Amino acid sequence: MTDVVLYDLALSPNNVKARIALNYKGIAFERVDIPVDDDRSRVVEASGQPLTPVIRHGDVVVPDSAGIMRYLEANFPDTPKLLFADRPAMMEANRMEKWILQNINEPANMVFSQFMSGERDPAVGEEASGLLNERTADFEARLEGHEFLMGDTMSFVDITAAPFVAYGMLPEAKAAQHPIAQYFHDELKLGQGRERTRAWCGRVMAYDRP
Repeated sequence: MTDVVLYDLALSPNNVKARIALNYKGIAFERVDIPVDDDRSRVVEASGQPLTPVIRHGDVVVPDSAGIMRYLEANFPDTPKLLFADRPAMMEANRMEKWILQNINEPANMVFSQFMSGERDPAVGEEASGLLNERTADFEARLEGHEFLMGDTMSFVDITAAPFVAYGMLPEAKAAQHPIAQYFHDELKLGQGRERTRAWCGRVMAYDRP
């Protein structure tokens, strides 16, 4: 039994963010699996709202992946750091986080919305793939000579971005595990010229151990 419980929708990138943060920090946690078609009653009972991820740490309940990362940073101080003590670095990281949430998430959301509609338009996948490739150009530049987006140490910026980029480079074996994953494999492609981005994404996603 651990003190931390994660209510987790396995395929959701935002849930992946919570798992990566917990695993990177080496925090043991109990995982409560929330299937895609679940009525979310367990999540509502735990947190008062239906969205995942949610963690429960003792009597404290924290929803939202960004909130979870900041909570873990504040309450597990002896674990590897995700935030920055340096003010300019933290301000730059916050700026990047906002940009990622607006721009890197969008291509994946476009594809997911089409999956949910049940109508496949190849033009949507092509547009989403083009946007993903275009918007990761900055990542490719930042990763020249560095392991991660803010330098040589992983931070919450990497965890915010990688799960969405990963949907553009799903291997066939993983795609075959679920219809949503297969749909992303078929429709969203990271594209050429993103070798450093692919390697970086692999380093971050290695901490995703459901």
